[in-house]
Amino acid sequence: MVMFIVIILCFSSNRPGVEGVRGEENDLIEAICKKTSYPDVCIKTLRSSPGSSGADVKGLAHIILESASTYSNDTYEQIKKLLKETKDKAMRNCLDVCFQVYDLTIHDIPKAIKYLESGHYDSATEYANDGIIDSDTCESSFSEFPEIPKSPLTDRNNGLTELCTIALDIIAVQLRSK
Repeated sequence: MVMFIVIILCFSSNRPGVEGVRGEENDLIEAICKKTSYPDVCIKTLRSSPGSSGADVKGLAHIILESASTYSNDTYEQIKKLLKETKDKAMRNCLDVCFQVYDLTIHDIPKAIKYLESGHYDSATEYANDGIIDSDTCESSFSEFPEIPKSPLTDRNNGLTELCTIALDIIAVQLRSK
């Protein structure tokens, strides 16, 4: 009886099944994310997406850009809320800058996705890079006013920069494979 169980365990562990496929997917995610500037964020983002299951490199870039799009839309809504609540003139000036640049970002990242899907990687890169520039512009607007101790959007801006940078890194991998 013991020998029967041992044989079954040996064969079941060598049988390609869900575990084997999942391991290969995780290997691709790990391999790609290790090539990015923010591997931990990359792995966490991709593993939390059901769409990463079976995705190729281009698909992983798409998932990261979708995450960046959602993230930028959430930040845009947060900026609108802060603008309604803020009475301080300097803070409003900074938030207005952020509102304007995130208004661009929420349109640019979907363009990056469109260009990625159509194989126009240079254009996808350009629009993904705009997300980095826009989040940096938002963040730097707060440094122009010494009376504002800290940007309320630092974490959000950094998060968008990380996601867009990861997308750029993955698109670069896709370009090298062509």
